[in-house]
Amino acid sequence: MTTAVDPRTASSSSSSAVPAPLAAIGRWLTAADHVRVGASLVVSAFLWAVIAGVVGAVLGIERLDAGAAFVDSDALTQLFSLHRFALVFGVLAPLMLGVAVLTVPAQLHASNVSIPRLAAFGWWAWLAGSIVAFVSYLGNGGPGGGDERYVETYLLGLALVIVGLVAVSVSIATTVLTRRNGRRLADVPVGAFAALVTALGVSLTLPVALGTVAYLWVDFVNARVAFGGADLIDSWLGWLMREPQTLVFAAPALGVLADAAVRTAKSRQPLRGVVLVGVGVAATVVFSSVTQQAHVFEVGKTPFETLQSFVPFALFNLVPLLAPLIVIALSLLAIKSGTPALSAALVASLLGVGMVFTGLVGSAAMHIDSLGLVGTTFGEAALVYVVYGAVLAALGAIALHVGSITGRALPDIPVLLLSLVGFIATVLSSLPHYVAGFLDQPAATAVGYDDSGFVGFANVIVGLGHALMVLVVLAFGGLVLASRRGESVPDRYADEVKA
Repeated sequence: MTTAVDPRTASSSSSSAVPAPLAAIGRWLTAADHVRVGASLVVSAFLWAVIAGVVGAVLGIERLDAGAAFVDSDALTQLFSLHRFALVFGVLAPLMLGVAVLTVPAQLHASNVSIPRLAAFGWWAWLAGSIVAFVSYLGNGGPGGGDERYVETYLLGLALVIVGLVAVSVSIATTVLTRRNGRRLADVPVGAFAALVTALGVSLTLPVALGTVAYLWVDFVNARVAFGGADLIDSWLGWLMREPQTLVFAAPALGVLADAAVRTAKSRQPLRGVVLVGVGVAATVVFSSVTQQAHVFEVGKTPFETLQSFVPFALFNLVPLLAPLIVIALSLLAIKSGTPALSAALVASLLGVGMVFTGLVGSAAMHIDSLGLVGTTFGEAALVYVVYGAVLAALGAIALHVGSITGRALPDIPVLLLSLVGFIATVLSSLPHYVAGFLDQPAATAVGYDDSGFVGFANVIVGLGHALMVLVVLAFGGLVLASRRGESVPDRYADEVKA
Protein backbone atom coordinates (compact mmCIF):
# COMPACT_ATOMS: atom_id res chain seq x y z
CA MET A 1 0.00 0.00 0.00
CA THR A 2 1.31 3.42 -0.90
CA THR A 3 0.79 6.56 1.09
CA ALA A 4 0.35 9.90 -0.66
CA VAL A 5 2.40 12.76 0.74
CA ASP A 6 1.26 16.33 0.31
CA PRO A 7 4.28 18.18 -1.22
CA ARG A 8 3.32 21.37 0.61
CA THR A 9 3.47 19.50 3.91
CA ALA A 10 6.82 17.99 3.00
CA SER A 11 8.20 21.37 2.02
CA SER A 12 6.92 22.94 5.20
CA SER A 13 8.37 20.22 7.43
CA SER A 14 11.73 20.31 5.65
CA SER A 15 11.99 24.10 5.90
CA SER A 16 10.95 24.03 9.55
CA ALA A 17 13.85 21.68 10.24
CA VAL A 18 16.24 24.52 9.37
CA PRO A 19 16.67 27.12 12.14
CA ALA A 20 15.23 30.49 11.15
CA PRO A 21 18.56 32.38 11.43
CA LEU A 22 20.28 29.86 9.15
CA ALA A 23 17.41 29.99 6.69
CA ALA A 24 17.63 33.79 6.62
CA ILE A 25 21.40 33.63 6.01
CA GLY A 26 20.86 31.09 3.25
CA ARG A 27 18.30 33.29 1.52
CA TRP A 28 20.67 36.26 1.74
CA LEU A 29 23.64 34.28 0.38
CA THR A 30 21.66 33.04 -2.60
CA ALA A 31 19.55 36.17 -3.19
CA ALA A 32 19.30 37.57 -6.69
CA ASP A 33 16.39 39.96 -6.25
CA HIS A 34 16.99 43.68 -6.52
CA VAL A 35 15.85 44.50 -2.98
CA ARG A 36 18.34 42.21 -1.25
CA VAL A 37 21.23 42.97 -3.63
CA GLY A 38 20.60 46.70 -3.56
CA ALA A 39 20.12 46.79 0.21
CA SER A 40 23.32 44.75 0.69
CA LEU A 41 25.30 47.26 -1.36
CA VAL A 42 23.78 50.25 0.46
CA VAL A 43 24.31 48.79 3.94
CA SER A 44 27.90 47.78 3.14
CA ALA A 45 28.60 51.25 1.73
CA PHE A 46 27.28 52.81 4.93
CA LEU A 47 29.62 50.56 6.92
CA TRP A 48 32.47 51.78 4.74
CA ALA A 49 31.28 55.35 5.40
CA VAL A 50 31.82 54.68 9.10
CA ILE A 51 35.36 53.45 8.34
CA ALA A 52 36.06 56.47 6.13
CA GLY A 53 34.73 58.85 8.78
CA VAL A 54 36.79 57.27 11.54
CA VAL A 55 39.94 57.36 9.41
CA GLY A 56 39.23 60.99 8.51
CA ALA A 57 38.84 61.87 12.19
CA VAL A 58 42.13 60.10 13.03
CA LEU A 59 43.92 61.96 10.25
CA GLY A 60 42.51 65.26 11.51
CA ILE A 61 43.94 64.56 14.96
CA GLU A 62 47.24 63.41 13.47
CA ARG A 63 47.61 66.64 11.47
CA LEU A 64 46.84 68.82 14.47
CA ASP A 65 50.54 69.02 15.36
CA ALA A 66 53.01 68.81 12.47
CA GLY A 67 55.88 68.37 14.92
CA ALA A 68 54.57 65.29 16.73
CA ALA A 69 53.54 61.97 15.22
CA PHE A 70 51.00 59.67 16.84
CA VAL A 71 51.19 57.18 13.96
CA ASP A 72 54.40 55.93 12.34
CA SER A 73 55.17 57.03 8.80
CA ASP A 74 54.33 53.72 7.07
CA ALA A 75 50.96 53.47 8.79
CA LEU A 76 50.24 57.12 8.03
CA THR A 77 50.87 56.57 4.32
CA GLN A 78 48.43 53.68 4.39
CA LEU A 79 45.82 55.70 6.30
CA PHE A 80 45.81 58.47 3.71
CA SER A 81 45.48 55.96 0.88
CA LEU A 82 42.82 53.96 2.76
CA HIS A 83 40.82 57.15 3.27
CA ARG A 84 40.68 57.79 -0.48
CA PHE A 85 39.88 54.16 -1.28
CA ALA A 86 37.15 54.05 1.36
CA LEU A 87 35.55 57.27 0.12
CA VAL A 88 35.42 56.28 -3.55
CA PHE A 89 35.29 52.48 -3.76
CA GLY A 90 33.93 51.80 -0.30
CA VAL A 91 31.24 54.50 -0.18
CA LEU A 92 30.55 56.50 -3.34
CA ALA A 93 30.48 53.91 -6.14
CA PRO A 94 28.72 51.02 -4.32
CA LEU A 95 26.29 53.37 -2.56
CA MET A 96 25.07 55.03 -5.77
CA LEU A 97 24.92 51.73 -7.66
CA GLY A 98 23.17 50.10 -4.70
CA VAL A 99 20.56 52.85 -4.64
CA ALA A 100 20.05 52.30 -8.38
CA VAL A 101 19.61 48.52 -8.01
CA LEU A 102 17.21 49.08 -5.13
CA THR A 103 15.03 51.72 -6.77
CA VAL A 104 15.19 51.46 -10.58
CA PRO A 105 12.89 48.41 -10.95
CA ALA A 106 10.22 50.15 -8.86
CA GLN A 107 10.56 53.27 -11.01
CA LEU A 108 10.11 51.21 -14.18
CA HIS A 109 7.36 49.02 -12.66
CA ALA A 110 9.55 45.96 -13.21
CA SER A 111 9.69 42.97 -10.90
CA ASN A 112 13.49 42.79 -10.79
CA VAL A 113 16.65 44.01 -12.47
CA SER A 114 17.74 42.41 -15.72
CA ILE A 115 20.36 39.67 -15.40
CA PRO A 116 19.83 39.51 -11.60
CA ARG A 117 22.50 36.84 -11.13
CA LEU A 118 25.05 39.18 -12.68
CA ALA A 119 24.03 41.91 -10.22
CA ALA A 120 24.37 39.42 -7.35
CA PHE A 121 27.77 38.34 -8.66
CA GLY A 122 28.80 41.99 -8.82
CA TRP A 123 27.77 42.56 -5.21
CA TRP A 124 29.76 39.56 -3.97
CA ALA A 125 32.79 40.43 -6.12
CA TRP A 126 32.78 44.00 -4.81
CA LEU A 127 32.41 42.79 -1.21
CA ALA A 128 35.25 40.26 -1.54
CA GLY A 129 37.47 42.80 -3.26
CA SER A 130 36.83 45.54 -0.72
CA ILE A 131 37.63 43.16 2.14
CA VAL A 132 40.82 41.99 0.42
CA ALA A 133 41.87 45.60 -0.18
CA PHE A 134 41.15 46.51 3.44
CA VAL A 135 43.25 43.58 4.68
CA SER A 136 46.09 44.63 2.39
CA TYR A 137 46.08 48.08 3.99
CA LEU A 138 46.34 46.47 7.42
CA GLY A 139 49.39 44.58 6.12
CA ASN A 140 51.10 47.75 4.75
CA GLY A 141 50.32 46.78 1.19
CA GLY A 142 48.34 49.67 -0.22
CA PRO A 143 49.85 52.25 -2.61
CA GLY A 144 53.24 53.19 -1.18
CA GLY A 145 53.21 50.11 1.05
CA GLY A 146 56.35 48.25 2.01
CA ASP A 147 55.13 44.64 2.10
CA GLU A 148 55.38 43.11 -1.37
CA ARG A 149 52.88 40.32 -0.69
CA TYR A 150 50.22 42.73 0.50
CA VAL A 151 50.84 45.12 -2.39
CA GLU A 152 49.95 42.26 -4.74
CA THR A 153 46.94 41.58 -2.52
CA TYR A 154 45.84 45.20 -2.85
CA LEU A 155 45.96 45.02 -6.64
CA LEU A 156 43.93 41.81 -6.54
CA GLY A 157 41.36 43.40 -4.24
CA LEU A 158 41.10 46.51 -6.42
CA ALA A 159 40.62 44.35 -9.52
CA LEU A 160 37.79 42.43 -7.83
CA VAL A 161 36.15 45.70 -6.77
CA ILE A 162 36.28 46.98 -10.35
CA VAL A 163 34.89 43.73 -11.77
CA GLY A 164 32.06 43.80 -9.24
CA LEU A 165 31.10 47.41 -9.95
CA VAL A 166 31.13 46.81 -13.71
CA ALA A 167 28.93 43.71 -13.32
CA VAL A 168 26.36 45.65 -11.28
CA SER A 169 26.48 48.50 -13.81
CA VAL A 170 25.80 46.17 -16.75
CA SER A 171 22.74 44.83 -14.93
CA ILE A 172 21.46 48.36 -14.24
CA ALA A 173 22.03 49.57 -17.80
CA THR A 174 20.30 46.50 -19.24
CA THR A 175 17.35 47.02 -16.89
CA VAL A 176 16.77 50.61 -17.97
CA LEU A 177 17.23 49.80 -21.66
CA THR A 178 15.03 46.67 -21.78
CA ARG A 179 12.39 46.97 -19.03
CA ARG A 180 10.71 50.28 -19.81
CA ASN A 181 7.29 48.67 -20.42
CA GLY A 182 6.94 50.28 -23.82
CA ARG A 183 7.99 53.75 -22.73
CA ARG A 184 10.56 55.74 -24.62
CA LEU A 185 13.86 56.24 -22.87
CA ALA A 186 13.07 59.96 -22.69
CA ASP A 187 9.90 59.15 -20.71
CA VAL A 188 11.41 57.10 -17.88
CA PRO A 189 11.83 58.76 -14.46
CA VAL A 190 14.88 60.98 -14.25
CA GLY A 191 16.25 58.77 -11.46
CA ALA A 192 16.31 55.76 -13.79
CA PHE A 193 17.89 57.85 -16.56
CA ALA A 194 20.61 59.08 -14.18
CA ALA A 195 21.26 55.49 -13.10
CA LEU A 196 21.73 54.59 -16.77
CA VAL A 197 24.26 57.41 -17.20
CA THR A 198 26.27 56.14 -14.24
CA ALA A 199 26.02 52.51 -15.33
CA LEU A 200 27.29 53.32 -18.82
CA GLY A 201 30.00 55.60 -17.44
CA VAL A 202 31.24 52.92 -15.05
CA SER A 203 31.13 50.27 -17.78
CA LEU A 204 33.26 52.47 -20.06
CA THR A 205 35.83 53.83 -17.60
CA LEU A 206 36.52 51.10 -15.05
CA PRO A 207 37.66 48.52 -17.63
CA VAL A 208 40.37 51.04 -18.55
CA ALA A 209 41.44 51.01 -14.90
CA LEU A 210 41.27 47.20 -14.81
CA GLY A 211 43.71 47.01 -17.70
CA THR A 212 46.04 49.38 -15.84
CA VAL A 213 45.80 47.19 -12.72
CA ALA A 214 46.82 44.16 -14.80
CA TYR A 215 49.85 46.01 -16.17
CA LEU A 216 50.79 47.20 -12.68
CA TRP A 217 50.59 43.67 -11.28
CA VAL A 218 52.71 42.16 -14.06
CA ASP A 219 55.29 44.92 -13.65
CA PHE A 220 55.31 44.67 -9.86
CA VAL A 221 55.94 40.92 -9.73
CA ASN A 222 58.70 41.21 -12.34
CA ALA A 223 61.22 43.96 -13.12
CA ARG A 224 59.28 47.03 -11.86
CA VAL A 225 60.82 49.21 -14.54
CA ALA A 226 57.74 50.29 -16.49
CA PHE A 227 55.40 51.47 -13.73
CA GLY A 228 57.73 52.10 -10.82
CA GLY A 229 56.51 49.80 -8.05
CA ALA A 230 54.18 50.45 -5.13
CA ASP A 231 55.16 54.09 -4.67
CA LEU A 232 53.79 55.03 -8.08
CA ILE A 233 50.52 53.06 -8.05
CA ASP A 234 48.57 56.22 -7.30
CA SER A 235 50.24 58.08 -10.16
CA TRP A 236 48.73 55.54 -12.58
CA LEU A 237 45.39 54.98 -10.86
CA GLY A 238 44.89 58.28 -9.05
CA TRP A 239 42.40 59.51 -11.68
CA LEU A 240 39.93 56.92 -10.35
CA MET A 241 39.74 58.65 -6.98
CA ARG A 242 39.52 62.30 -7.94
CA GLU A 243 37.25 64.64 -9.79
CA PRO A 244 35.81 64.70 -12.37
CA GLN A 245 35.68 60.85 -12.46
CA THR A 246 33.73 60.86 -9.20
CA LEU A 247 30.85 62.62 -11.00
CA VAL A 248 30.31 59.41 -12.98
CA PHE A 249 29.65 57.61 -9.70
CA ALA A 250 27.61 60.46 -8.19
CA ALA A 251 25.26 61.05 -11.16
CA PRO A 252 22.32 59.12 -9.57
CA ALA A 253 22.15 61.90 -6.97
CA LEU A 254 20.99 64.21 -9.76
CA GLY A 255 18.10 61.88 -10.57
CA VAL A 256 17.11 61.65 -6.92
CA LEU A 257 16.83 65.44 -6.70
CA ALA A 258 14.80 65.74 -9.91
CA ASP A 259 12.36 63.01 -8.81
CA ALA A 260 12.10 64.34 -5.26
CA ALA A 261 11.23 67.81 -6.56
CA VAL A 262 8.29 66.72 -8.69
CA ARG A 263 6.95 64.31 -6.08
CA THR A 264 7.17 66.88 -3.32
CA ALA A 265 5.51 69.61 -5.40
CA LYS A 266 2.99 67.18 -6.96
CA SER A 267 3.85 68.60 -10.36
CA ARG A 268 5.39 67.69 -13.68
CA GLN A 269 8.95 68.61 -14.49
CA PRO A 270 9.15 71.80 -16.56
CA LEU A 271 11.67 71.58 -19.39
CA ARG A 272 12.07 67.87 -18.82
CA GLY A 273 14.27 67.49 -21.89
CA VAL A 274 16.70 70.05 -20.50
CA VAL A 275 16.85 68.11 -17.22
CA LEU A 276 17.76 64.94 -19.13
CA VAL A 277 20.43 66.87 -21.03
CA GLY A 278 21.76 68.17 -17.70
CA VAL A 279 22.02 64.67 -16.32
CA GLY A 280 23.55 63.48 -19.56
CA VAL A 281 26.26 66.14 -19.32
CA ALA A 282 27.76 64.03 -16.53
CA ALA A 283 28.67 61.48 -19.19
CA THR A 284 31.20 63.90 -20.67
CA VAL A 285 33.44 62.98 -17.76
CA VAL A 286 34.09 59.68 -19.53
CA PHE A 287 36.30 61.45 -22.08
CA SER A 288 38.41 62.93 -19.29
CA SER A 289 38.67 59.64 -17.42
CA VAL A 290 39.92 57.56 -20.32
CA THR A 291 42.76 60.02 -20.89
CA GLN A 292 43.88 59.30 -17.29
CA GLN A 293 45.28 62.82 -17.03
CA ALA A 294 44.62 65.95 -15.01
CA HIS A 295 43.94 68.80 -17.45
CA VAL A 296 45.46 71.95 -15.93
CA PHE A 297 44.90 75.47 -17.24
CA GLU A 298 48.08 77.46 -17.67
CA VAL A 299 48.46 80.96 -19.06
CA GLY A 300 50.84 80.63 -21.99
CA LYS A 301 53.27 83.05 -23.53
CA THR A 302 50.92 83.65 -26.43
CA PRO A 303 47.11 83.81 -26.70
CA PHE A 304 47.18 80.63 -28.80
CA GLU A 305 49.06 78.71 -26.08
CA THR A 306 46.58 79.99 -23.49
CA LEU A 307 43.62 78.90 -25.62
CA GLN A 308 45.29 75.56 -26.28
CA SER A 309 45.47 74.98 -22.51
CA PHE A 310 42.00 76.36 -21.76
CA VAL A 311 40.01 74.20 -24.19
CA PRO A 312 40.75 70.79 -22.58
CA PHE A 313 40.55 72.37 -19.13
CA ALA A 314 37.08 73.75 -19.87
CA LEU A 315 35.89 70.55 -21.55
CA PHE A 316 36.96 68.27 -18.71
CA ASN A 317 36.55 70.55 -15.68
CA LEU A 318 34.00 73.29 -16.45
CA VAL A 319 31.46 71.44 -18.62
CA PRO A 320 30.73 68.83 -15.89
CA LEU A 321 29.68 71.72 -13.62
CA LEU A 322 26.63 72.18 -15.83
CA ALA A 323 25.18 68.82 -14.78
CA PRO A 324 24.38 69.60 -11.11
CA LEU A 325 23.76 73.28 -11.92
CA ILE A 326 21.03 72.52 -14.48
CA VAL A 327 19.35 69.90 -12.29
CA ILE A 328 19.34 72.16 -9.23
CA ALA A 329 17.87 75.10 -11.18
CA LEU A 330 15.12 73.08 -12.87
CA SER A 331 14.27 71.17 -9.69
CA LEU A 332 13.66 74.50 -7.96
CA LEU A 333 11.54 75.51 -10.96
CA ALA A 334 9.48 72.33 -10.53
CA ILE A 335 8.89 73.23 -6.89
CA LYS A 336 7.75 76.70 -7.90
CA SER A 337 5.45 75.50 -10.68
CA GLY A 338 3.71 72.95 -8.45
CA THR A 339 2.69 73.15 -4.82
CA PRO A 340 5.72 74.63 -3.06
CA ALA A 341 6.64 72.39 -0.13
CA LEU A 342 9.56 70.82 1.68
CA SER A 343 10.23 67.16 2.27
CA ALA A 344 13.06 65.12 3.70
CA ALA A 345 13.86 63.60 0.31
CA LEU A 346 13.95 67.03 -1.34
CA VAL A 347 16.09 68.68 1.34
CA ALA A 348 18.54 65.77 1.56
CA SER A 349 18.98 65.47 -2.21
CA LEU A 350 19.17 69.24 -2.76
CA LEU A 351 21.85 69.62 -0.10
CA GLY A 352 23.64 66.56 -1.44
CA VAL A 353 23.74 67.73 -5.05
CA GLY A 354 24.80 71.17 -3.80
CA MET A 355 27.76 69.57 -2.05
CA VAL A 356 28.65 67.59 -5.18
CA PHE A 357 28.59 70.86 -7.15
CA THR A 358 30.82 72.52 -4.54
CA GLY A 359 33.32 69.68 -4.85
CA LEU A 360 33.38 69.95 -8.64
CA VAL A 361 33.91 73.72 -8.41
CA GLY A 362 36.82 73.11 -6.06
CA SER A 363 38.29 70.53 -8.42
CA ALA A 364 38.09 73.00 -11.33
CA ALA A 365 39.80 75.67 -9.22
CA MET A 366 42.51 73.22 -8.24
CA HIS A 367 43.31 72.66 -11.92
CA ILE A 368 44.08 76.37 -12.46
CA ASP A 369 47.87 76.43 -12.33
CA SER A 370 48.23 80.02 -11.10
CA LEU A 371 46.32 79.21 -7.88
CA GLY A 372 48.96 76.70 -6.82
CA LEU A 373 46.48 74.29 -5.20
CA VAL A 374 47.76 71.02 -6.67
CA GLY A 375 49.23 68.83 -3.95
CA THR A 376 47.40 70.58 -1.11
CA THR A 377 44.48 69.58 1.07
CA PHE A 378 42.23 71.37 -1.43
CA GLY A 379 41.95 68.19 -3.50
CA GLU A 380 41.07 66.09 -0.46
CA ALA A 381 38.32 68.54 0.45
CA ALA A 382 36.86 68.42 -3.07
CA LEU A 383 36.64 64.62 -2.88
CA VAL A 384 34.98 64.70 0.55
CA TYR A 385 32.43 67.24 -0.71
CA VAL A 386 31.44 64.93 -3.59
CA VAL A 387 31.31 61.73 -1.53
CA TYR A 388 29.47 63.11 1.47
CA GLY A 389 27.14 64.96 -0.89
CA ALA A 390 26.31 61.59 -2.46
CA VAL A 391 25.68 60.17 1.02
CA LEU A 392 23.15 62.95 1.68
CA ALA A 393 21.47 62.26 -1.67
CA ALA A 394 21.31 58.56 -0.75
CA LEU A 395 19.42 59.46 2.43
CA GLY A 396 16.97 61.33 0.21
CA ALA A 397 16.69 58.41 -2.22
CA ILE A 398 15.90 55.95 0.55
CA ALA A 399 13.32 58.31 2.05
CA LEU A 400 11.78 58.80 -1.41
CA HIS A 401 11.53 55.18 -2.51
CA VAL A 402 11.52 52.96 0.57
CA GLY A 403 7.74 53.13 0.92
CA SER A 404 7.11 51.77 -2.57
CA ILE A 405 9.71 49.03 -2.09
CA THR A 406 8.97 47.74 1.41
CA GLY A 407 5.56 49.23 2.18
CA ARG A 408 6.96 51.01 5.24
CA ALA A 409 7.85 54.68 4.84
CA LEU A 410 10.34 56.63 6.94
CA PRO A 411 9.18 59.46 9.22
CA ASP A 412 9.88 62.73 7.45
CA ILE A 413 11.06 64.95 10.31
CA PRO A 414 13.89 62.71 11.62
CA VAL A 415 15.26 62.24 8.10
CA LEU A 416 15.05 65.99 7.55
CA LEU A 417 16.99 66.69 10.75
CA LEU A 418 19.64 64.07 9.93
CA SER A 419 20.03 65.62 6.49
CA LEU A 420 20.70 69.03 8.00
CA VAL A 421 23.21 67.57 10.46
CA GLY A 422 24.85 65.67 7.58
CA PHE A 423 25.12 68.91 5.64
CA ILE A 424 26.87 70.53 8.60
CA ALA A 425 29.18 67.53 8.88
CA THR A 426 30.04 67.76 5.17
CA VAL A 427 30.91 71.45 5.39
CA LEU A 428 32.97 70.97 8.54
CA SER A 429 34.96 68.09 7.03
CA SER A 430 35.66 69.94 3.76
CA LEU A 431 35.54 73.73 3.87
CA PRO A 432 38.44 74.18 6.37
CA HIS A 433 40.69 72.19 4.04
CA TYR A 434 39.67 74.42 1.14
CA VAL A 435 41.02 77.35 3.14
CA ALA A 436 44.06 75.38 4.33
CA GLY A 437 44.83 74.55 0.70
CA PHE A 438 45.22 78.25 -0.06
CA LEU A 439 47.53 78.37 2.98
CA ASP A 440 49.70 75.65 1.37
CA GLN A 441 48.96 72.77 3.73
CA PRO A 442 50.25 69.74 1.79
CA ALA A 443 48.04 66.74 1.13
CA ALA A 444 48.65 63.20 2.36
CA THR A 445 51.17 64.19 5.02
CA ALA A 446 51.16 65.24 8.66
CA VAL A 447 54.55 66.95 8.64
CA GLY A 448 56.34 69.67 6.72
CA TYR A 449 53.93 72.58 7.14
CA ASP A 450 53.20 75.39 9.55
CA ASP A 451 50.41 74.20 11.86
CA SER A 452 50.07 77.53 13.66
CA GLY A 453 47.13 79.81 13.12
CA PHE A 454 44.18 78.65 11.06
CA VAL A 455 45.79 75.48 9.66
CA GLY A 456 45.94 73.73 13.02
CA PHE A 457 42.39 74.82 13.81
CA ALA A 458 41.21 73.63 10.38
CA ASN A 459 42.47 70.10 10.96
CA VAL A 460 40.60 69.87 14.26
CA ILE A 461 37.36 71.00 12.62
CA VAL A 462 37.82 68.54 9.75
CA GLY A 463 38.29 65.67 12.19
CA LEU A 464 35.12 66.68 14.05
CA GLY A 465 33.22 66.90 10.76
CA HIS A 466 34.15 63.32 9.85
CA ALA A 467 33.16 62.10 13.31
CA LEU A 468 29.81 63.89 12.99
CA MET A 469 29.14 62.22 9.64
CA VAL A 470 29.76 58.83 11.26
CA LEU A 471 27.05 59.65 13.81
CA VAL A 472 24.66 60.69 11.03
CA VAL A 473 25.16 57.42 9.15
CA LEU A 474 24.70 55.32 12.30
CA ALA A 475 21.63 57.32 13.34
CA PHE A 476 20.04 56.90 9.91
CA GLY A 477 20.67 53.17 10.02
CA GLY A 478 19.00 53.03 13.42
CA LEU A 479 16.06 55.03 12.05
CA VAL A 480 15.56 52.58 9.18
CA LEU A 481 15.62 49.61 11.56
CA ALA A 482 13.20 51.29 13.94
CA SER A 483 10.80 52.08 11.08
CA ARG A 484 10.67 48.40 10.14
CA ARG A 485 9.58 47.44 13.65
CA GLY A 486 7.42 50.41 14.60
CA GLU A 487 4.03 51.59 13.50
CA SER A 488 3.37 52.26 9.84
CA VAL A 489 4.05 55.81 8.68
CA PRO A 490 2.08 57.36 5.78
CA ASP A 491 4.14 57.60 2.61
CA ARG A 492 3.88 61.17 1.38
CA TYR A 493 5.39 60.14 -1.96
CA ALA A 494 2.85 57.40 -2.64
CA ASP A 495 1.03 59.39 -5.35
CA GLU A 496 3.64 59.15 -8.06
CA VAL A 497 3.74 61.98 -10.59
CA LYS A 498 5.37 61.50 -13.97
CA ALA A 499 8.85 62.97 -13.59
